[in-house]
Amino acid sequence: MRKSTLFLKFTGILLAALLTAGTAVAQEDTPDFANDPLVGPAGTGTIALETPGNIMMSFGARARIIPTSENEWDFGFSDDLNGLQLLNGDIDKSFFKGHGNESGWVNENYIRTETQIYFNAMPRDRKWSFHAALEFDRPIDTSVVDARGGSETSSGFGLERLRGSYAINPNLRFNAGWDVWAMPDPAGLTYGDDAPGFWLDGDYGTFDFSVAYFKLSESNWGADSKIEWTTDNDSDNEDRDLYTGYLNYNVSESNRLTGLYMYDRIRNVATGSLLDVLSEQTGDTPNTDSHYLGLIYEGGAGLVNYFVEGIYQFGQADDTGLDGRYAYGHDDYDINAFAFAGDLELDLGDSAGWGLKPHLGFIYTSGDDDPEDDNLEGYTGVMAFQRWTKFGGENTIIGDGNTMMGTVLYGYLPGLYGNGTPVVVGGLPNTTGLGTARGDNPGLTMTSLGFSLTPKRYLMFKSNINSFWWNEDISVRSWVADPALAAEGFFKETKVDSGYVGTEWDNELLLALSKNTFIKGQAALLFPGEVMDDVTAARSATAAGPGEESDDVAYRLGAEFIWQF
Repeated sequence: MRKSTLFLKFTGILLAALLTAGTAVAQEDTPDFANDPLVGPAGTGTIALETPGNIMMSFGARARIIPTSENEWDFGFSDDLNGLQLLNGDIDKSFFKGHGNESGWVNENYIRTETQIYFNAMPRDRKWSFHAALEFDRPIDTSVVDARGGSETSSGFGLERLRGSYAINPNLRFNAGWDVWAMPDPAGLTYGDDAPGFWLDGDYGTFDFSVAYFKLSESNWGADSKIEWTTDNDSDNEDRDLYTGYLNYNVSESNRLTGLYMYDRIRNVATGSLLDVLSEQTGDTPNTDSHYLGLIYEGGAGLVNYFVEGIYQFGQADDTGLDGRYAYGHDDYDINAFAFAGDLELDLGDSAGWGLKPHLGFIYTSGDDDPEDDNLEGYTGVMAFQRWTKFGGENTIIGDGNTMMGTVLYGYLPGLYGNGTPVVVGGLPNTTGLGTARGDNPGLTMTSLGFSLTPKRYLMFKSNINSFWWNEDISVRSWVADPALAAEGFFKETKVDSGYVGTEWDNELLLALSKNTFIKGQAALLFPGEVMDDVTAARSATAAGPGEESDDVAYRLGAEFIWQF
C-alpha cells in the first residue's frame, strides 16, 4: 500500500476520533475563536470543538479554482522578433510571456488551484496557540490531478504556514514559525511575507509593537539544493537575514502613527542582471547591508480616510567586484534611496448610496541617476507588496510579475532594470538570485485612481487605473546575440530615456453566494507607453540598429470559485 494512502487513512481516523471526543465534551459556552488572529485567516477554521483538556480546536479549509486567460504579456515582443533568436536559441522566444506566481511558472491559458487545510488549537486562557495550514497550489491538468500533485509516494500538499505562540504576560506574546508578518504599510513599500523566524508582539493600550527576526535565505545547510559542502570559515555567513520591527502610536480609534526599522543583511546574491544570470556571467557576491527607517500616518475624519508615508533606505554594498568589470564600476557602493506614498479616500456610502468609496493615491520611489558614481539610489524595499494594497489585487498584470515591465511577484517597482551597476539590495527572497531588486533601478512614479462599490452586502465591484513612469534613464541590453558585436560581448546595449511606461486598468467583481462561498470575475488591461516601445526595441537590437517596437495591449481575464469554512 502506498505511503500516501496510509497517511490519508490515518488522518481520517484521527480527525474522526477528535470530532467524536470533542462532541462528547463540548459545552454550550465554548467560545467561537475561528476569527481569532492567532489561529489563521478570518473566516476559516470554523469547525470548532473543545477537548477534555479544555483545549479549543478548530478545523477548516479554503479551496480556490482559478481559470485564467492571459494574452500579450510581452506586448507582442515574441511575435515581432521576425526570426531572431534569444540567447542563440537557448531561450524560447515566448520567454517574456511567462511569469512566476505562487503556483509556479505560468503563461497564456491555465487553471490554477489553491487549496488550504487549517488546523488550530488554543486553550481558553490564550496562554498559547497553534496554527498550521497545509497547501496545494499548482496549475493543473489531468496528469497533475491523477498524480495528486506529487508522485507515487508523496502528496502535493506542503506545510505552507506554521505558527506557535506563548503569552509571556497579558500584553506580550512570543511567536515562532512561518506565518504572514507584515509592516502596517498601506502602500506596500517595505516588507510582508511568511518567512521563517521569531517575533515578539506587544500591546499596551495606546502603543503596540512587533519586533522580529526572519531567515530569508540559508546557504550553509541542506535548504539550498545547490549547496557545496565546505569548511570555509565564511560559509556560515552567506545567508540573507532580516531584523525588523515597528511601533504603533494609536492617536485615536481611526488615527495611527507608525515608526519602523528594517535591517536587510544580504550575503548570498551575486552581482548581475537577469541576462547575466541566464548567460552564466554573474560576478562577485558582495556584502550588502541595507537599512530602512520610515514613518507612516493613517487617519480618518468624517468621510475622509487617508495615509501618508515616507521610507529612507541607506547602507552599503562592499566587495561587489564591479571595479574593473565595468569601465565606470566601483568595488564599494553606498545605498541612498527613498520612497513616498499617499492616498485619499472618500467614504460616500451614506450620502451617495451603493457603498461608494473613490480614492486617489500615488507612489514615488527614487531612481539611480548616475552609473559612474559610487551610489545606489534606486529604492527597492525588502519585499514590496503593492499587490496586497488598495492599489492592487491578485488580478493585476504588473503585480503578478511582468519581466518586460521589470517586476516580479507582488511588487510594482522596476527592479529588473538599471543603468549599468546591477547590485541587488533587496527584493523577494525567492527571486533575488535573478537580479530582481537592483540598486541602480530607475525608480517609479505611480498615480492611482479607483473606487469600490458595494450596492448589496453580497456584491462588490472594485476598479483601479494605475499609471506608471520611470524616473531615470536605464541601459537595456539586447537578448539577441550578434557576432558583429563580439568585441562588445555580443549583446548591443541601448540607453532608454525615462518617461511614461504605461497604464493598467484592473477590475474585479465579487459575488458572495453565502458566507462560505464566493465567485469573482476579473479583467485587467495594461496599455504600454513609449518607454515600453523603446525597451522592446532594445531587447532585440543588433549592430544594424534597434529591433521592432512592440505595443500590443496586455490583458488578463480570470474567475475565482471559492469555498471556505
